[in-house]
Amino acid sequence: MKMKKWTILILIAMTLSLMSCSTDKSSEPENYADFINNDEDIHYKGVETNQFIESDELKERLLESAAIELKDVDNHTIGMLREKEKIANFVEGLFTYKVEEDYTTNKQGQVVGPINFYFADNEDIYGLMNNEYIYIEGYYFFINNKKSQELQNFFKTNTAPAPVAGE
Repeated sequence: MKMKKWTILILIAMTLSLMSCSTDKSSEPENYADFINNDEDIHYKGVETNQFIESDELKERLLESAAIELKDVDNHTIGMLREKEKIANFVEGLFTYKVEEDYTTNKQGQVVGPINFYFADNEDIYGLMNNEYIYIEGYYFFINNKKSQELQNFFKTNTAPAPVAGE
């Protein structure tokens, strides 16, 4: 019985001594901003907005698209155009709508999702499709609900197949 008391006493003493050896300071950084703001290893590429002064410049650039993808608000692909003729038809049609640089109404339509223009040089352009307009690079292309639905159906019926690995 005396041996058990000594064993328990020694275990308690060892536990207390081990606890006193540990530091109070946590191994995690106190200021995550110092940890995150290390820009030296990260190379950012600035995104230019409104780089197209005239809508005609934007039109010429969009006609060079390798693919145009329309997604829904959950970022699922509705459809993708890859054929040059379909891309040209879409872009030409886009510029038949009323084009403005400002959206002055307080009324907000329903967001359809992002519309992405992909290029061979990887200088892609990203826009947004709404039931009332399509916004691309500082320009609003005004549409109505009927036209929005037609465009969504156009993309749905013209879905390009995903590339197969090894081809």
